[in-house]
Amino acid sequence: MKRFGLILLTTLLAVGCNKPHSEATADEHGHDEATHAEATKQGEAEKSEEHVEGQVKLTPEAEKLAGIKLYVASTRQVQDALEVPGSVTSTSRGRAVLTPPIAGRVTSIAVQLGDSVKQGQTLAYLESPELALSWSTVAEATKLRDTAISELKQVKAEVDIAEAKVKSAKNVLNRQKEFVKAGAFSQAPLQQAKNDLNDAQSELLSIQTEQASHAEQFRRFESLFREGIVSKSDFESSKLELQQDQIRLDRVKAKIENAKTTYEREKNIASRGLQNSKELQVAEADVRSSQLELERSKIRVRSAESAVASANRSITNAQSVYKSNRGNGLGAVGKVALVAPISGVVSHLDMTRGQAVDRTQVLLEIENLQSVWVTANVAEQDFTKINRGASVRITTPALPNQEFEGIVEVIGSKVDPKTRSIPVQCLVMRAAGRLKPDMFAKVALQIGNSTNSIVIPFSSVVRMEKQAFVFVKEGEAYEKREVKLGSRTGEFIVVASGIKVGEQVVSQGSFVLNSEQMKDELKGHDH
Repeated sequence: MKRFGLILLTTLLAVGCNKPHSEATADEHGHDEATHAEATKQGEAEKSEEHVEGQVKLTPEAEKLAGIKLYVASTRQVQDALEVPGSVTSTSRGRAVLTPPIAGRVTSIAVQLGDSVKQGQTLAYLESPELALSWSTVAEATKLRDTAISELKQVKAEVDIAEAKVKSAKNVLNRQKEFVKAGAFSQAPLQQAKNDLNDAQSELLSIQTEQASHAEQFRRFESLFREGIVSKSDFESSKLELQQDQIRLDRVKAKIENAKTTYEREKNIASRGLQNSKELQVAEADVRSSQLELERSKIRVRSAESAVASANRSITNAQSVYKSNRGNGLGAVGKVALVAPISGVVSHLDMTRGQAVDRTQVLLEIENLQSVWVTANVAEQDFTKINRGASVRITTPALPNQEFEGIVEVIGSKVDPKTRSIPVQCLVMRAAGRLKPDMFAKVALQIGNSTNSIVIPFSSVVRMEKQAFVFVKEGEAYEKREVKLGSRTGEFIVVASGIKVGEQVVSQGSFVLNSEQMKDELKGHDH
């Protein structure tokens, strides 16, 4: 940079001092001593007429090469600032330490030191037998749950069947009650007994008729046999038929007696309603039996539901253990993905592929320096001047041409016994990664009330030892003027004295003007 400045000065001198240089050249080409002395005298006279102490003149070409730009001094509302030392630290949200959620072995690493990562990005994979075991516990609990659900479905189906049986039995009972009321059950057996008796009596009459016919035939055959008209076999056959009729007659008489007994019994039962009670009792017993079966099925349902609930709790517990072991990263069974909890830059990496790691081991650190803390050390006698929410301006030697804006967030409650200062934490939201942890910083904290002050660009100031100067446009020349400065606010700085509102101040190119002015001073000393 210095070399470039020297070259530029040489060029400007050649352009700005063109006329005297031509005279010197002419002298070298054969002019006599008197002519040279006269030309020198004339040049010095012209220079004395053009040059004013503390001013610099440049040709338009030289101004263009120097990049001269002007700024009209104006007033702004500015606030006094208290400048104190400070240091940069990362915020709690801007720093993340990554440890494995479970002991295992590193199988792959997807990032390197210094890489930029996004929140949720997979950084590495671990393989863990413990994680695989916890997954098998989840699978086993799921299997038991499925079995319990299957059993629950089965017993619910049994309940449906039992409820259908109860409904059917109640319907039968209701019908039986209607039948009892109509006497349907007592009439049927009585009618059957009466029919049986009538049938037996009809059979008796038929047999008696046949017996009378066979008896008449026997008497005739007996008379004919004595007379020798019919054979003995015919006589015996007629006698046998008569004997068989007697046997049938005795049998049907017995049958009639039984039918009469049955009929009398059924008449007694019907008159007392005993048959109706029997049918009703059977129907009621069927209802009770089906209801008991329904209750047993419901008990099995409750037991199956309890088994399903228990299995679900087991699954939830097993999944909780698995998720705890796996952390936030997704992975295959037995594997866990380590993911970035925040976006930022990998500032620490301490793992290699195949390495065995445990839960407490710090594998990786990520820093997001988009926003940082700057801790200012305010002297104890000045801390009452600081208010929470006040604006701050921050500069650092590492970045001399950059300024950062922040805001006071936390005012410390304890005095450092060594430095007798109170820490004031200022949050810088737009650091954009340029402010690094542990950097030294200069912090300007706004204090007091704002005032209307003259400001000029900070780039206008030329510092020489303990003095500050600016170049002010005066006609065709630039005047070097000493100024007293106040606090800086952003790209501007307050001028306490030396400049008036409306004056044109050089905002760019002051270095070239200062070099030219110093050269003129050196030439003046030589003469």
